[in-house]
Amino acid sequence: MYKYSKILLSVLSTLCIGPVWAQHNVDANAIIPTDTRISGWATGCTVQRGWMDIADHSQGVVTFGVEANATGAPGASTQVISLGDSGVAVLTFATPIQNLDGPDFAVFENGFLDPENPQNAFLEFAFVEVSSDGQNYFRFPAQYTGADTPQCENSTYVDGTKYHNLAGRYINGYGTPFDLEELKNTAGLNVNSITHVRLIDVVGSIDPLYGSGDKDGKLVNDPYPSAFASGGFDLSAVAVLNHRSNGIKDLKGAQLSYIIPNPATDNIKIEGFADKNFYYRIVNVLGQEMLSGNTTGAENIDVSRLTAGNYYIWISGNSARGTLRFIKH
Repeated sequence: MYKYSKILLSVLSTLCIGPVWAQHNVDANAIIPTDTRISGWATGCTVQRGWMDIADHSQGVVTFGVEANATGAPGASTQVISLGDSGVAVLTFATPIQNLDGPDFAVFENGFLDPENPQNAFLEFAFVEVSSDGQNYFRFPAQYTGADTPQCENSTYVDGTKYHNLAGRYINGYGTPFDLEELKNTAGLNVNSITHVRLIDVVGSIDPLYGSGDKDGKLVNDPYPSAFASGGFDLSAVAVLNHRSNGIKDLKGAQLSYIIPNPATDNIKIEGFADKNFYYRIVNVLGQEMLSGNTTGAENIDVSRLTAGNYYIWISGNSARGTLRFIKH
């Protein structure tokens, strides 16, 4: 079995016997795309492709899929974007993800089950990092508890329970959940305003020159090499489990905030916000950042450079935060 057949095998396992087998690889923590806790999906994706084989750059980088495949809900098992060895994907969202009760987001990959032992599956993994400013990222503490040797080759099925805080734990159709509570005391990170999720492909080589280490420095042993156009972690989607509906959210007394004028032409001003000084971030309907900065309620925000359309402005002060929607003419 070779990596180029992963897409086909994933489809066959889902269509033929996926619903029965899924009970072996999937536990109660797995997130399905119809989970009622899901309030949204990643709206933007930027990928830096990784190598087909990090030990042999002459083979070039992977090419399978497009960035748009990772936005919105997951589609068919072929609707992914492959990262390649050490490839990176950065996901953005229409509104920041918040640290509320339970898991806050989930990452979907397109792994498939071992036909001979459905406890195991062909899984590929990625480190997960988050940011509240798009510049500084903080990683969930990943841990690998499986065997150091032999090398998991491209034809190897693995036990997902040996991989902790890594995206890719479950087969196609089931997302791996992440809880921001684990990072709540991280300096420089606002877990109630996660604007970016970054995924970094795990290079599963047990050669220390190339392999990826977990939080303790132990090399993560997973299928390697997968020197094909669809090599590495295959990103399908990122679900938001814990952001609230559009409009003011979690404002702690600033529920009367509003934008004037709305619709706007050149400038907007935030009225009724609890904090005099605050940070703002304006994104379009695709979650792409258009403007950001620091201001006070007394100052106008220049939106004249924005094209006509709908926008969201996220505001955050010392005691209040939230999202408002406005129209630019």
